Amino acid sequence: MTLPQNKKRARSDSEKEARRTAILGATRRKIDSDGFDKVTMNAIAHEAGVSKGTLYLYAQSKEELFLALFVETMEEVVSRIEDTATEDTLAEVLTHAPAEVPLFLALLARLFAVIEPNVSDEALFEEKRRMREMGLRVANVIARLTGAPEEQARGASMVLMLTMQGAAQFDIATQRDPETVPDDLKQAFAVQAFTKSYSVAVRLILWGLTQP
Repeated sequence: MTLPQNKKRARSDSEKEARRTAILGATRRKIDSDGFDKVTMNAIAHEAGVSKGTLYLYAQSKEELFLALFVETMEEVVSRIEDTATEDTLAEVLTHAPAEVPLFLALLARLFAVIEPNVSDEALFEEKRRMREMGLRVANVIARLTGAPEEQARGASMVLMLTMQGAAQFDIATQRDPETVPDDLKQAFAVQAFTKSYSVAVRLILWGLTQP
């Protein structure tokens, strides 16, 4: 391949990545403005400034875009854990990092039941590999800061992810007008808030790693 062809290929790849970033940004904005259920591929294409045909070159469904956006937000969560967790703050960072990244919990709550069943195998497997690698990165942090064997840390990371997904689903139920909740149920709804319910699981799982 000649040098001009190399330059053209590099420019093409850069343009594709820029357009993908723009499409995911448009998807995020439409979720924020319209909610998950009302987002359409037509609306995303219009928001991103591309034709619907062009959009379908990057994703076959809105759920495929939701999945890519989830993996993008998961990368931000994992990076925060890697960058900020210490031996003393591990439990706190594991609890709060997911809640601090916009849309991560909302996407996670819909991941297994709504998003993944509507994604092609090819797209799903590609993103699953990235998710697996990020789970291993969290396991490495846990092993390094707790002294737990790598195998146990990997198991803890997997259980944390599954528990996080359940806590994210519970969290959706708390996002309603408090005035519509009967007084006798207000406390029950309050304890389902993500950081409250998930923090209990995080501390129990980390405690288990320290036991003989």
